[in-house]
Amino acid sequence: MKIIEIDVNNLKIEPNPDITLCLGYFDGVHIGHLDLINKALESGNAAVMTFDISPSFTLKKNPSDNMLTSLFDKANILKSLGVKYMYFLRMSDELLRYSANEFIEQILQPINPKKLVVGEDYRFGRYASGTPKDLKEYFDTEVVPLKLVDGKKISSRTIRELVALGEVEEASRLLSRPYTIVGLVVEGNHNGTKIGFPTANLDLDYPYVLPKIGVYMGFVKFMSSKYKCIISVSTHPTIMELNKPLIEVHLISYKGDLYGREIEVQFVKFMRDIYKFDSMDDLKVQLEKDCETAKKTLQL
Repeated sequence: MKIIEIDVNNLKIEPNPDITLCLGYFDGVHIGHLDLINKALESGNAAVMTFDISPSFTLKKNPSDNMLTSLFDKANILKSLGVKYMYFLRMSDELLRYSANEFIEQILQPINPKKLVVGEDYRFGRYASGTPKDLKEYFDTEVVPLKLVDGKKISSRTIRELVALGEVEEASRLLSRPYTIVGLVVEGNHNGTKIGFPTANLDLDYPYVLPKIGVYMGFVKFMSSKYKCIISVSTHPTIMELNKPLIEVHLISYKGDLYGREIEVQFVKFMRDIYKFDSMDDLKVQLEKDCETAKKTLQL
């Protein structure tokens, strides 16, 4: 897949008249987004246009910049789906000032796609004044109906809320894959190792939405390997209370050093709340139970 950056402060756009271009932010690349992408894939040369930073966050419509997928994550997902091109717009004050007509004339017309695919609620340009109807005046545009599940619209915002509540199973259903975060394994205090449960402490690559504090079962992927794991999102009440949650992952049946490796952590199911145990021995007994439950439940 070819990745193309567009910076409106230094516009250099080459025409690409053979593509079918999907427009949106695509946080999470959820099942609603897949409807658009699958339409584009029918043409054989599917392309997606997104942003490096959420327009809603930049415009202060969202209280935080926490998202489901980084630009890197999106690229990997889109590539796996068979998308040939990913355009990303570099967010800037100048871009935010673009009217709907300027967006069409300065961005879309120079690309000259053979077709556009958008959701029926797609909006663009300053004050979100542009609609699919405006696009149809310039391009062959297919408008895809909203994706409903249980009578409700699928949205990235809804999925972010589900993740934050710890409802990772429902979030994964709407994503069509486990909710996943990516980070670098860094050295911690080795408290887990002392009781026989070494953990990989995660330094996140991106401001992901974090599941609520608790213990989860899931998978870790790195290189070409995949392991069952238990995941702790915790402030360490039994050992030393922290100011913010720390993500620690214990890989079941793995022996080795992960320091300095970038890993993917997939949240499959919420297991339990975090408790303050009376002793480290009590914590160890509970972790043994957690691992046994995860081993029996998860299927590689």
